[in-house]
Amino acid sequence: MNSPFTHTEKNPPQKLVENRTSFAGSEAVFSIYDTYQEAHLVELKSDSPMYCGMITGKKVIHSGDEKPFEFTPSESLVLPPNTTIHIDFPDAKLNRPTKCITVELPLSRIDDIVARMNEHLPRTKTSGEWEYDATSSVHFANTESVDLLIRKLFHVFTEEHNQRDLLVDMNISELIVHMLQTESRNLLLKNYKKHLTKSGLSAAIEYISNNLDRNISIAKLAKVACMSKASFYRYFNNEFGLSPVDYINKERVKKAQKLLQNQNLNVTDVSFKLGYSSLSHFIKLFKEQTGTTPKQYQLKVLSD
Repeated sequence: MNSPFTHTEKNPPQKLVENRTSFAGSEAVFSIYDTYQEAHLVELKSDSPMYCGMITGKKVIHSGDEKPFEFTPSESLVLPPNTTIHIDFPDAKLNRPTKCITVELPLSRIDDIVARMNEHLPRTKTSGEWEYDATSSVHFANTESVDLLIRKLFHVFTEEHNQRDLLVDMNISELIVHMLQTESRNLLLKNYKKHLTKSGLSAAIEYISNNLDRNISIAKLAKVACMSKASFYRYFNNEFGLSPVDYINKERVKKAQKLLQNQNLNVTDVSFKLGYSSLSHFIKLFKEQTGTTPKQYQLKVLSD
């Protein structure tokens, strides 16, 4: 069965490095890049904000003074306008190309979505209004909803459809909302200690981070955030685009991935350290988020 991202070129690629196929919508430009051979420090730049999503293979991103980082499938990278990055393709091969997609977004469209979010998805008073940071890049792991959205965008852009412009418009709006919510989440995660006295959500994030091995109730988080349960749940969803329970599960799986890199710990040990009473439940959650079982993941990382 074909991958949902299968794209068959009618002609042989014109370039072996970053061979580009583009589809223009009414506002956004969607591109598919295929690289068929190993390459290093390939330049990528856009005058507009750009969303990048990895489909197959692996890239290594060099961005300004930041430490180079790997960019792999089910991850996203959002670049601000007029930013240049350089890319390595360590694993690209003729029969196994590295594939990614990009969506160039008009800044005016982002500003419009920001205004609508401030009206319909208000943040807490201490967090301030929604705004787009046009100076910083954002690298994040996709949620299931983002993966689904990218698949929809791929099909809408590449297939003939009578309502293509409308469908593109709807999906681009959703993509921008996810970008902004992830940008907000990254800010709280990186700087929550600075924000503890200002934002109740930051205090809740710190509590989650320090208590992943314990049962964490919504009632306790609401108390830490100095909010009612209803207000906490609403503001958390508005801010991060996922429920507190989904966020906790994602953080536990991320910690599990780190623990599984220790060859002296088995899957049961890791499950116990993260406070799971059911090993099967832990394995199920891990596979849902990573696409592999904890044991398969451990065997792979320890063999690399």
